[in-house]
Amino acid sequence: MPSLDLYLHDRYVGTVTPDMRNHARVRLDVDRDYQPEVLLSDSFVALPGRRPPASAVSNFLGGYMPEGHHRERMAAKRSINKDNLFALLSEFGGSVAGAVTLRHPSDEPSRPTYEPLTSQAIATKLRQALQDSNQGLAHDSRSTLPGYQPKVLVARLDGEWVYPHGRAHSTHLLKPQVPSRPSRIFDEYYSHLLTRQIGLSSFDSAIHRAGSITYLAIERFDRMLVGGQVRLLHQEDLAQALGLNWLDTDVKFQEPSWPDDPKRATNRRIGELLGSVPRGNAVLERWIRQLTYHLAIGNNDAHAKNTALLHLPSGTELSPVYDAVPNLFQQGLIKWDLALSIDGEFDHRRLSVERLLSEIKSWSVLPELAAEAAIQDTLTGLDQAITAITPPQGVSPGMVEQLRWNVDRLLAGNEIGQWNNPGS
Repeated sequence: MPSLDLYLHDRYVGTVTPDMRNHARVRLDVDRDYQPEVLLSDSFVALPGRRPPASAVSNFLGGYMPEGHHRERMAAKRSINKDNLFALLSEFGGSVAGAVTLRHPSDEPSRPTYEPLTSQAIATKLRQALQDSNQGLAHDSRSTLPGYQPKVLVARLDGEWVYPHGRAHSTHLLKPQVPSRPSRIFDEYYSHLLTRQIGLSSFDSAIHRAGSITYLAIERFDRMLVGGQVRLLHQEDLAQALGLNWLDTDVKFQEPSWPDDPKRATNRRIGELLGSVPRGNAVLERWIRQLTYHLAIGNNDAHAKNTALLHLPSGTELSPVYDAVPNLFQQGLIKWDLALSIDGEFDHRRLSVERLLSEIKSWSVLPELAAEAAIQDTLTGLDQAITAITPPQGVSPGMVEQLRWNVDRLLAGNEIGQWNNPGS
């Protein structure tokens, strides 16, 4: 039977094999000598010499794979079934989010291989990612990240862009400007500036051009350079930690017509999960700050895969804010419903600090005064950041004014309502 070796931070965990009855599942046999230094997953326990439930293992590993049309196109290029998890892990499991790597037993230890990238080569890869709806991968690449947006995975070594081959790791992802949504990368970059200002992120990002292609370069928070070598930080997103079905890309969203669907994510399930983490109050307070930020900027795409847990030797922490885009200001794309409801309300216009506090209270995991302080500090900091930071050229028209409106309304204790852009 074919197999893959599962490693975490270069420590052998065990053997992954296909489930012969269901190609969407794999099995993990944990090595009897496995001694973890960090947690592998919040969704199951990897006990030495045991086999965890195949469903839990599959949802965890499947959560690292590309989503939607990206998975379809990438699988087609490798002539594999898009739902065959073992085949996907064989092709793309060499470098995923976090510190998990899947290696073929026959793989020889080798030095990472990187190809220098000229501006023209970057433009070519970005154009390919746009045209093919994938991640612009070379035929020998075993890297991937989840998500729907076109992106290219690269590394920044000695101040130069290079392309990773085989199992070599990336340090950055490049998002090209999408012609149908030209403001998106500028809106996201502006959000990066705000989150760095208020302490919700620290990774670097910048707008660049390669030929005729404008792109946003984002430093990966699960990677770091040590002595010129790429080192990995282990992470799993909240969809993985909740054990959500990796095949169903919709389960990361809450369903308004069935808000209590146990197969889907909710803010309450996330709050209860984070409350169970050791030193959970610090993790919860950071989550509340992030939730407040998503609400204030009008990010209606804050689903369970857009937040992650970092499993570190010092314990589990919440990741920085990522993919936090002020989506409610992109012309022709406004959808007022949030990805996850707050106090039973999906409509962004109906939300307030009072409703946010009511949502948090329903989790029964954090004192109300701590929640109030986290919300107030975030809104006050964001209010100051909007004043201090000059938005980049290219952001959505009226976005900064709308953010100011949102923050002012929330700080005053009102529902957000709807600001009418006089220029629209």
